[in-house]
Amino acid sequence: MAANQKVYFEGIDDIMIVMMKEEDTIATPPVYDEQLYRLPIATKLGVKGNGSTKVKYASSKVFRRVSRETEHELSLEHVGIPIEVLDKIQNVISNKGVVFKRAMATELPYFAFGFIGRISDGERMAVWYPKVQMVNATESEYVTAEEDDEIKDVKATFTAGALLFNDVLNSAYDSTRMDTDMIDLATFIEEPIYEEKQLNIPEPPAGGDE
Repeated sequence: MAANQKVYFEGIDDIMIVMMKEEDTIATPPVYDEQLYRLPIATKLGVKGNGSTKVKYASSKVFRRVSRETEHELSLEHVGIPIEVLDKIQNVISNKGVVFKRAMATELPYFAFGFIGRISDGERMAVWYPKVQMVNATESEYVTAEEDDEIKDVKATFTAGALLFNDVLNSAYDSTRMDTDMIDLATFIEEPIYEEKQLNIPEPPAGGDE
Protein backbone atom coordinates (compact mmCIF):
# COMPACT_ATOMS: atom_id res chain seq x y z
CA MET A 1 0.00 0.00 0.00
CA ALA A 2 1.31 3.46 -0.92
CA ALA A 3 2.45 5.57 2.00
CA ASN A 4 0.15 8.46 1.05
CA GLN A 5 -2.93 6.34 0.34
CA LYS A 6 -5.93 7.17 2.51
CA VAL A 7 -7.41 4.37 4.59
CA TYR A 8 -10.55 4.25 6.67
CA PHE A 9 -12.11 1.93 9.23
CA GLU A 10 -15.02 -0.07 7.82
CA GLY A 11 -16.27 -1.96 10.85
CA ILE A 12 -15.55 -4.26 13.76
CA ASP A 13 -15.20 -7.96 13.04
CA ASP A 14 -14.80 -10.79 15.57
CA ILE A 15 -13.79 -10.48 19.20
CA MET A 16 -11.47 -12.93 20.99
CA ILE A 17 -11.31 -14.08 24.60
CA VAL A 18 -8.64 -16.27 26.22
CA MET A 19 -8.75 -17.01 29.94
CA MET A 20 -5.62 -16.37 32.02
CA LYS A 21 -4.58 -19.48 33.95
CA GLU A 22 -1.74 -17.87 35.90
CA GLU A 23 -1.46 -14.15 36.59
CA ASP A 24 1.70 -12.31 35.69
CA THR A 25 4.11 -10.97 38.29
CA ILE A 26 6.94 -8.48 38.06
CA ALA A 27 9.27 -11.37 37.17
CA THR A 28 7.03 -13.80 35.26
CA PRO A 29 4.70 -13.41 32.26
CA PRO A 30 1.03 -14.46 32.28
CA VAL A 31 0.02 -17.99 31.32
CA TYR A 32 -3.11 -18.37 29.21
CA ASP A 33 -5.47 -21.24 28.56
CA GLU A 34 -5.06 -23.03 25.23
CA GLN A 35 -8.71 -22.42 24.34
CA LEU A 36 -9.19 -19.24 22.28
CA TYR A 37 -12.80 -18.16 21.79
CA ARG A 38 -13.26 -16.25 18.54
CA LEU A 39 -16.77 -14.84 18.59
CA PRO A 40 -18.63 -13.13 15.70
CA ILE A 41 -20.94 -11.22 18.06
CA ALA A 42 -19.78 -7.59 18.27
CA THR A 43 -21.92 -4.71 17.00
CA LYS A 44 -20.02 -1.84 18.66
CA LEU A 45 -16.93 -1.41 20.83
CA GLY A 46 -16.11 1.75 22.74
CA VAL A 47 -12.65 2.41 24.19
CA LYS A 48 -12.14 5.06 26.86
CA GLY A 49 -8.70 5.65 28.35
CA ASN A 50 -7.71 7.28 31.64
CA GLY A 51 -4.84 9.24 30.13
CA SER A 52 -3.37 12.16 32.06
CA THR A 53 -0.66 14.69 31.35
CA LYS A 54 1.67 16.33 33.84
CA VAL A 55 3.62 19.47 33.01
CA LYS A 56 6.95 20.37 34.63
CA TYR A 57 8.03 24.00 34.59
CA ALA A 58 11.56 25.35 34.91
CA SER A 59 12.72 28.95 34.51
CA SER A 60 9.05 29.90 34.08
CA LYS A 61 8.83 27.79 30.91
CA VAL A 62 7.46 24.37 30.09
CA PHE A 63 10.39 22.04 30.65
CA ARG A 64 8.68 18.73 30.00
CA ARG A 65 5.19 17.39 29.35
CA VAL A 66 4.69 13.75 30.34
CA SER A 67 1.63 11.69 29.43
CA ARG A 68 0.55 8.35 30.84
CA GLU A 69 -2.34 5.93 30.37
CA THR A 70 -2.78 2.92 32.63
CA GLU A 71 -6.32 1.64 31.92
CA HIS A 72 -8.87 1.39 29.15
CA GLU A 73 -12.59 0.94 29.70
CA LEU A 74 -14.00 -1.32 26.98
CA SER A 75 -17.75 -1.00 26.33
CA LEU A 76 -18.92 -3.87 24.17
CA GLU A 77 -22.33 -4.06 22.53
CA HIS A 78 -23.01 -7.55 21.23
CA VAL A 79 -25.70 -10.02 20.25
CA GLY A 80 -24.84 -12.49 23.00
CA ILE A 81 -21.76 -14.00 24.62
CA PRO A 82 -21.99 -17.82 24.79
CA ILE A 83 -22.95 -18.90 28.30
CA GLU A 84 -19.83 -21.08 28.64
CA VAL A 85 -17.62 -18.04 28.08
CA LEU A 86 -19.79 -15.72 30.19
CA ASP A 87 -19.64 -18.10 33.16
CA LYS A 88 -15.84 -18.23 32.92
CA ILE A 89 -15.29 -14.47 32.83
CA GLN A 90 -17.80 -14.00 35.66
CA ASN A 91 -16.25 -16.88 37.64
CA VAL A 92 -19.50 -18.72 38.27
CA ILE A 93 -20.18 -22.46 38.31
CA SER A 94 -23.66 -23.73 37.55
CA ASN A 95 -25.45 -26.61 39.22
CA LYS A 96 -28.54 -27.99 37.50
CA GLY A 97 -28.47 -24.94 35.26
CA VAL A 98 -28.57 -22.51 38.21
CA VAL A 99 -25.96 -20.04 39.48
CA PHE A 100 -26.09 -17.91 42.63
CA LYS A 101 -24.72 -14.39 42.85
CA ARG A 102 -23.71 -13.40 46.37
CA ALA A 103 -23.16 -9.94 47.83
CA MET A 104 -19.58 -10.40 48.94
CA ALA A 105 -16.28 -8.95 47.76
CA THR A 106 -14.61 -11.03 45.09
CA GLU A 107 -11.95 -10.59 42.42
CA LEU A 108 -13.10 -11.59 38.98
CA PRO A 109 -10.74 -13.64 36.80
CA TYR A 110 -8.39 -12.08 34.27
CA PHE A 111 -8.47 -12.86 30.58
CA ALA A 112 -7.07 -11.56 27.33
CA PHE A 113 -9.48 -9.66 25.10
CA GLY A 114 -8.88 -9.01 21.42
CA PHE A 115 -10.78 -7.68 18.46
CA ILE A 116 -10.37 -7.55 14.69
CA GLY A 117 -11.31 -4.60 12.52
CA ARG A 118 -11.86 -4.23 8.80
CA ILE A 119 -10.02 -1.44 6.98
CA SER A 120 -10.58 -0.21 3.44
CA ASP A 121 -9.19 -2.16 0.46
CA GLY A 122 -9.45 -5.48 2.29
CA GLU A 123 -6.88 -4.61 4.95
CA ARG A 124 -7.20 -5.64 8.60
CA MET A 125 -6.24 -4.38 12.04
CA ALA A 126 -6.37 -6.13 15.39
CA VAL A 127 -5.73 -5.36 19.04
CA TRP A 128 -4.91 -7.56 22.04
CA TYR A 129 -5.51 -6.46 25.64
CA PRO A 130 -3.58 -9.04 27.68
CA LYS A 131 -5.09 -8.30 31.12
CA VAL A 132 -8.83 -7.66 31.30
CA GLN A 133 -11.61 -8.12 33.84
CA MET A 134 -15.34 -7.84 33.46
CA VAL A 135 -16.86 -4.93 35.37
CA ASN A 136 -19.00 -6.51 38.08
CA ALA A 137 -21.91 -4.08 37.86
CA THR A 138 -25.19 -5.35 36.51
CA GLU A 139 -27.04 -3.27 33.93
CA SER A 140 -29.78 -5.27 32.24
CA GLU A 141 -32.90 -4.39 30.33
CA TYR A 142 -35.67 -6.83 29.44
CA VAL A 143 -38.33 -5.86 26.92
CA THR A 144 -41.24 -7.63 25.31
CA ALA A 145 -40.88 -9.38 21.98
CA GLU A 146 -42.27 -7.55 18.96
CA GLU A 147 -43.43 -8.63 15.54
CA ASP A 148 -40.42 -7.16 13.70
CA ASP A 149 -38.14 -9.82 15.24
CA GLU A 150 -35.41 -7.26 16.02
CA ILE A 151 -32.39 -8.79 17.74
CA LYS A 152 -31.57 -6.60 20.72
CA ASP A 153 -27.97 -5.74 21.57
CA VAL A 154 -26.56 -6.65 24.97
CA LYS A 155 -23.95 -4.53 26.74
CA ALA A 156 -20.86 -5.64 28.66
CA THR A 157 -18.15 -3.48 30.18
CA PHE A 158 -14.55 -4.54 30.78
CA THR A 159 -11.53 -2.91 32.38
CA ALA A 160 -8.18 -3.45 30.69
CA GLY A 161 -5.06 -2.79 32.74
CA ALA A 162 -1.33 -2.99 32.17
CA LEU A 163 0.62 -6.15 32.91
CA LEU A 164 2.80 -6.14 36.01
CA PHE A 165 5.35 -8.09 33.98
CA ASN A 166 6.21 -5.41 31.42
CA ASP A 167 3.64 -2.58 31.67
CA VAL A 168 2.01 -3.52 28.35
CA LEU A 169 -1.57 -2.26 28.14
CA ASN A 170 -2.25 -3.53 24.64
CA SER A 171 -0.64 -4.58 21.38
CA ALA A 172 -1.96 -3.46 18.00
CA TYR A 173 -1.50 -4.80 14.48
CA ASP A 174 -2.30 -2.94 11.26
CA SER A 175 -1.75 -4.53 7.85
CA THR A 176 -1.45 -1.11 6.17
CA ARG A 177 1.89 -0.42 7.85
CA MET A 178 4.97 -0.46 5.62
CA ASP A 179 7.35 -2.33 7.95
CA THR A 180 9.81 -4.86 6.63
CA ASP A 181 9.30 -8.48 7.68
CA MET A 182 5.55 -7.91 8.31
CA ILE A 183 3.54 -10.64 9.96
CA ASP A 184 0.00 -11.43 8.82
CA LEU A 185 -3.24 -11.16 10.77
CA ALA A 186 -3.45 -14.92 11.33
CA THR A 187 -0.11 -14.90 13.16
CA PHE A 188 -1.09 -11.96 15.35
CA ILE A 189 -4.36 -13.51 16.51
CA GLU A 190 -3.06 -17.04 17.18
CA GLU A 191 -2.55 -16.15 20.84
CA PRO A 192 -2.55 -13.04 23.06
CA ILE A 193 0.46 -10.91 22.11
CA TYR A 194 1.99 -9.11 25.10
CA GLU A 195 5.74 -8.90 24.46
CA GLU A 196 8.20 -8.45 21.61
CA LYS A 197 9.82 -11.84 22.17
CA GLN A 198 6.68 -13.63 20.95
CA LEU A 199 7.25 -12.13 17.49
CA ASN A 200 11.07 -12.21 17.54
CA ILE A 201 11.17 -8.41 17.79
CA PRO A 202 14.01 -6.69 19.70
CA GLU A 203 12.74 -5.12 22.90
CA PRO A 204 12.50 -1.30 22.87
CA PRO A 205 14.64 0.84 25.21
CA ALA A 206 13.30 1.06 28.77
CA GLY A 207 10.73 3.79 29.24
CA GLY A 208 9.50 4.08 25.67
CA ASP A 209 7.33 2.55 22.96
CA GLU A 210 8.59 1.29 19.66
